[in-house]
Amino acid sequence: MIPKTSRRTFLATASAALIAAGAGGAIGQVTKPVEQLKPGEWSWYPERSTSGPVAVVVSLSDQLAFVYRNGIRIGVTTVSSGRKGYGTPTGVFTVLRKEKMHHSSKYNNAAMPDSQFFFGGCALHAGGLPGYPSSHGCVHLPREFADLLFSVTHNGTPVIVTNERSGVGTLRHTGLVMTESDLAQVEKMTGHIQGKSLPMDHKGEDSAALSIIVSGADKKLIVLKNGEDFIDTPIGITNERIPLGTHVYLLHGMDKRSGHYEWTAIGLGTGHESHVDQQKELAVTARLRIPTNAYNQIAENIHPGATMMLTDLPAHPATRTNGDFVIMRDAPIG
Repeated sequence: MIPKTSRRTFLATASAALIAAGAGGAIGQVTKPVEQLKPGEWSWYPERSTSGPVAVVVSLSDQLAFVYRNGIRIGVTTVSSGRKGYGTPTGVFTVLRKEKMHHSSKYNNAAMPDSQFFFGGCALHAGGLPGYPSSHGCVHLPREFADLLFSVTHNGTPVIVTNERSGVGTLRHTGLVMTESDLAQVEKMTGHIQGKSLPMDHKGEDSAALSIIVSGADKKLIVLKNGEDFIDTPIGITNERIPLGTHVYLLHGMDKRSGHYEWTAIGLGTGHESHVDQQKELAVTARLRIPTNAYNQIAENIHPGATMMLTDLPAHPATRTNGDFVIMRDAPIG
């Protein structure tokens, strides 16, 4: 028979464990294939890529989130997204606000540890993980994983929410936004990017998050700086009857020896994580004809961690909330 004090201690410990799991405390870090992860389990291996910009990809159908740095996966975790009636919006977003401990003004002052807001009140944060969508629209993470993720993201970190897994690959290109006839701009662009680091986690003159958006529907290029319109200009698109598709690129640096920029390309909703078709990703950017003055402004402001997004959808302000929403790709679930 278990002594009364021991039984009381056992029950208290078990209750604490259940509360911790319900609050995102996690079952813990594990080493197992992604397909075998149980609610609350996660893996974190930052040694695979120790520096550079981070991208977060959330798969709603799998209730999983993947973290990439320089195109290399450094983490994966189970999540809980928005339940029916509160579906987590799908699309391409950027983190422009982080709070180590936020309390919800809408839901009874509920604690939201390690909040990273990507669309209005929707955030990545530590929360309950029952194994199915249960939130009011946020993406719940295990408590320890949320803390680890909070420490590696930066102002402008892309958060990509899709219904299926997305392929990720690395591209090397002289400028990506440059065509062969515009290579004279590369030297200027190279001069501006050398020595720049990732944007800081607050707004400021030298910490602006840069997002370049190309809309095939509008035949327009829009650049957001810290979520606010910075450039808005018409562009040309060769073979304009052929859709551009939806593409996301994240700049993680430059090879000084070759002068090539190194980008991470994320193929949305491919259903798997295999590398994207690099030639296809490069070919679509070669169809863009962007005015020289826009190139000059981009060259002066581009930095590691900048994102470039192509879409066939309109990219007018009505598709954003306060500037932090970039591209709405699908209708919300729920």
